[in-house]
Amino acid sequence: MPAFDAGEGLEALDWDFTGAGVQASGCIPEPSDKKIGAFLDGTAKLYEAAQKAGLTGVDTENATPEQMVAALGSLTGQAFEKFMADTAGLFAALCSNQPSKVQLLELPLRVRARFYEWVQREVVSPEAGPGGGNAVVRALPSAAAG
Repeated sequence: MPAFDAGEGLEALDWDFTGAGVQASGCIPEPSDKKIGAFLDGTAKLYEAAQKAGLTGVDTENATPEQMVAALGSLTGQAFEKFMADTAGLFAALCSNQPSKVQLLELPLRVRARFYEWVQREVVSPEAGPGGGNAVVRALPSAAAG
């Protein structure tokens, strides 16, 4: 009989920044729906504020973190720094401060963007990974085989 095991098929949200020169590692506790909702609301408000500050050339509602980083060239000086700090604060809150905002801001921008993308993929938009099911795959004859 099929059974559901909450510990099966899900990997821990472990992170390690030592490869980027930041002496920090840990595990993100599973965020609650409330934390995810606050993160999504905060992200929408952050992108709205960034557009008012001069962010151009990106669909903020559908952009990936990498696309957002590319668009950040339109923000300059203090507006860019504020956007980065506010973004780190949102991710730190989503992750129960594991990692902290300070640890996130210590990362190089490219590494930080990849971490953000990973967190969003794992926490905000989880999907079944490869091998997530047990369906039998059968080869079907091609139409040319007659």
